[in-house]
Amino acid sequence: MTAVLDRPTETGGGVPARRAVLRWALRLFRREWRQQILVLTLITVAVAATIFGAALGTNLPLPANAGFGSANALVNLPGDDPHLASEITALRGHFGTVDVIENQVFATGLVTGAQLRAQNPDGAYGRPTLALVRGHYPHGPGEVDLTSGLASSFRAGIGSTWHVDGRALRVTGIVENPQNLLDTFALVAPGQVTRPTQVTVLFDATPLSFATFNFAPGTTPLRPQPPSGLTPAVIALAFAVVGLFFIGLVAVAGFTVLAQRRLRSLGILSSLGATDKDVRLVMVANGAVVGVVGAVLGGAIGIGAWIPYAPYFGTSADHYVPWTSLPWWLVGVAMALAVVTAILASRQPARAVADVPVVAALSGRPVEPKQSRRSPRPGLAVLALGLVLLVFSGGTNGGGGSSTFDTLAGVLATIAGLVLLAPVIIGQVARVARHVPVAGRIAMRDLARYRARSGAALAAATLAVFIAMLITLLSTNRFTEPLDYTGPNLPPNQLAVYTPANYPGSSSGDTLPSSRQRQAGQATAARIATALGTRNVLPLTAAVAPTDTGLEQVGAGGGQGTIDIYVATPALLRHYGIRASAISPGTVLLTSRPGLQGSPNLVLQYGNFTEQNPVVKFVPTPAIQTLASLPTDVSDPNLLIMAPVAAKLRLREATVAWLIQAPRSLTPVQISSARRVAAAAGLTIETKNGTPSLDEVRNDATGAGILVALGVLAMTIGLIRSETSGDIRTLTATGASARTRRGITAATAGALGLLAALVGTVAAYLAVLASSWSQLLAGHMSLLPWLDLAAVLVGLPVVAAAGGWLLAGREPRAIAHQPLE
Repeated sequence: MTAVLDRPTETGGGVPARRAVLRWALRLFRREWRQQILVLTLITVAVAATIFGAALGTNLPLPANAGFGSANALVNLPGDDPHLASEITALRGHFGTVDVIENQVFATGLVTGAQLRAQNPDGAYGRPTLALVRGHYPHGPGEVDLTSGLASSFRAGIGSTWHVDGRALRVTGIVENPQNLLDTFALVAPGQVTRPTQVTVLFDATPLSFATFNFAPGTTPLRPQPPSGLTPAVIALAFAVVGLFFIGLVAVAGFTVLAQRRLRSLGILSSLGATDKDVRLVMVANGAVVGVVGAVLGGAIGIGAWIPYAPYFGTSADHYVPWTSLPWWLVGVAMALAVVTAILASRQPARAVADVPVVAALSGRPVEPKQSRRSPRPGLAVLALGLVLLVFSGGTNGGGGSSTFDTLAGVLATIAGLVLLAPVIIGQVARVARHVPVAGRIAMRDLARYRARSGAALAAATLAVFIAMLITLLSTNRFTEPLDYTGPNLPPNQLAVYTPANYPGSSSGDTLPSSRQRQAGQATAARIATALGTRNVLPLTAAVAPTDTGLEQVGAGGGQGTIDIYVATPALLRHYGIRASAISPGTVLLTSRPGLQGSPNLVLQYGNFTEQNPVVKFVPTPAIQTLASLPTDVSDPNLLIMAPVAAKLRLREATVAWLIQAPRSLTPVQISSARRVAAAAGLTIETKNGTPSLDEVRNDATGAGILVALGVLAMTIGLIRSETSGDIRTLTATGASARTRRGITAATAGALGLLAALVGTVAAYLAVLASSWSQLLAGHMSLLPWLDLAAVLVGLPVVAAAGGWLLAGREPRAIAHQPLE
């Protein structure tokens, strides 16, 4: 009887005993793998997603040597340099072999221009920047190859005739730049560019030879620059740690229920002489097997999915991506972390089941959990540390590797603090539920009794809400930053026609076009509008003195400026239904940008911003009025200067763009036709790009966070209710109705959902306040996204409670003891 009452504490059988226990654990895994499918699936998905995501992140940016080919240095020479030939000879004499590429810019009708390029396909260094898709390279003076985008825009196929710069060339092939698929150019044979805009010379150079060579004034020598800050692979690893940490929280609950199911089997094993160490080894070995299987499956799925996707991803990444371009060290680390996560998740249930007396284990009755008092101080300390790191990181305004490291460390520390606080919060739930109905009291008691798994569930759901709300809040601040404005550029039914050097993103800023350019622009806009079936053409007037006008914020968190300020002409105000009586007297600027009105330290600058003889004047704290009737898209006229103010400041005005409002969304054929018309007049057009709106980003993040949190709650509620199935049977035997059983499950789900929503949202907002401290000082913090907050704070607990109510209430099949497996 003693052997049954007391489990041996010494190592009895040594290595043979441990080997036997390991074999038994492996057999249990093969027999009960269905009960562990949840944890196994989560680990598999996490490893596969980590590997696949790391491959995407590592290959997303252009390679550091994009544009260099196989060389390690280049210099850009002005094409009109009278000493061009001698400078190339000097480069060849100093560095040895060089590869010369001539480029001539020509208009395409789109805001993205193109180049006529003369390059030798067999050049010493430029071969990696040139690839033949089909056809053949140009050999003679009358042949040309086009990139696929350029051929599509001009509807020019192989064998057709293409006109450029007054020349008729026959298209002989389709080419691309594998290092930069966005590179739009037309390739001709060497020597066929008569008036190059820029000449690029590729060469190999040692650091000493590069530093000692005297490059001519006006040239631009470059060397490949490695990425600064944390690499995408390291960032992917940080996200993998967070994901596996999240899975570990769920795995703890899964292994705990599995240990409870094996309680009798483990009791029999102990009665046969197994020690505490042997019993723990059963569970830990099971966790190791789950981790290894999940890691191997996840690695195979991740790599197997990446191999066929890599060629297609190259199109999205804008450069050729071989499937071997994987951070292989990260693959091994992710798989090892998966095994470690499963082992650590099984250790706590292993220790708990090893402490169960043998008689209690053989009886199969659940053991009353040990009550422990946990202090909130460690969790609060780690949470505070994370917030402090976010304060010093600079948030979205910070830059450099140290800022990125501080941001990641701050987010991870904040998450760790939430995990440490979750069991403490669960322990306080029962204290505040004394006056709720009986179903709620039972539910809160079960959460407090089984704090290990309910705390892990709360931490996992809180993590999902925290990440979702963090994305939502940061996106809100980013999209509504009044000076560094971002978002969709135009609605799908709008088209903008720009005069040269006045399109968005032009390095020249707003410059006054010539009278001929304005006449051509007006006629071209009218012609495009007629083709689109509309007469709705709005001229956009810019004011410059003499180069451009800017609005800048100085002081704390300032230094950020904006351009593209149009004049509030009577025609523009009339177009948007703005009456003169609606404009306050003394107003300098009109805007629809939220948060711009009232921003401190704003200065309106005008004058000559160039380095040669700069003359800059200021209007401090200009009066700004916000009008909701103005458009909000980035390229629309959403920042206007009043015409009397422009005249008072002696700013020169001229029409630089025309905004066309079509009756319906533009089709690719209409856009292509408008581009050709604009290109013929030397103008450019702009249509809607793929930038998502703020609502799309926030809704996607909020919806994903709620779905993940609901999934965690569903899994956890199932585990808790399965473990308390004996209590449910007892309640049913004493006359408890289905409504009571539904109420218990609904209260459990609703309470966890409400706690996760509250804690995750508060933590996310604290993190955003900490990371955007400089913006807060500058008055840039935007309002809360109330709809998304309501969806999380109200929708998550309500949906969780409703789901618990609908899925519970079924009467147990039998009111009896659990059968011995």
